[in-house]
Amino acid sequence: MIIEINLTRVLYAYGAITSKGSKGNNTYVYQGVTAWSDFDGYTCYIQFNKVTLTLLFHGKYLLDYPSQSELSLFLKKLNKLAS
Repeated sequence: MIIEINLTRVLYAYGAITSKGSKGNNTYVYQGVTAWSDFDGYTCYIQFNKVTLTLLFHGKYLLDYPSQSELSLFLKKLNKLAS
């Protein structure tokens, strides 16, 4: 199944998490969503419940999710954070 992700909204959500969230061990947590990046900042991660979105270089991404319902909750949460 192909999942279309609006990367602009994802980046807005990532920005909200990192600017409003509490900082831990190289991670930020905001409203239950965790965000972090690798050492050079080219790969970013967002995790909520059992879903992880990996943002890669050149606008590519990977989604790891156990079920469609978990993915749906994740996408709704990101949209809320991006608003």
